Amino acid sequence: MGIFIRHLSIKKRTFTNNLVRLNSLAFARWKFLPGMSFKAEEKWWAGGNRGRGHNGLDLRFYETADGEVKTLSEDTEIPLIHMGKIIKIIPDFIGHSLFAEHVKNPGGGKRLFIIYGHMTPEAGIENRQLESGCVIGRLAPSKGVVPTHLHISIALVPEDIPLEALDWETLDAAQGVLFSDPEEVI
Repeated sequence: MGIFIRHLSIKKRTFTNNLVRLNSLAFARWKFLPGMSFKAEEKWWAGGNRGRGHNGLDLRFYETADGEVKTLSEDTEIPLIHMGKIIKIIPDFIGHSLFAEHVKNPGGGKRLFIIYGHMTPEAGIENRQLESGCVIGRLAPSKGVVPTHLHISIALVPEDIPLEALDWETLDAAQGVLFSDPEEVI
């Protein structure tokens, strides 16, 4: 398990179990294409490379018990992985990204965030303490060549990065930001 994920004390599959229950999915397991996983260099939705390793995990496909491959739809309700506070919502290239703060100062002047990308957020969730499993939004509709999917990143972010500056560009470029593999908690 990632060195800072242990601060969350998340039981693996809780997020998946909540998502399946909320959406009444006939779910057996996640299905990942090359390019969907943490640190993947390639794009899964189009040819070519990302330009840097993928800082998260993309969820779109799942298999049923009989092996049928299905996709998450834009009305899929997304639960919060771990109790925390949605401290920022920003537009992204499909919908919105939600920054949920979970642990302040897990070590070395940092904050622990789970970031959910490509969503339509629920009204009134920003700046509220929320419980694990609470619906935070739905998947945003597809735009252009990028299909509907949920992007999840887990990041340890230095406290000296102001909340106003918190966005994807800052996370990818700032010194001291550490990402961990979300597959460890889904």
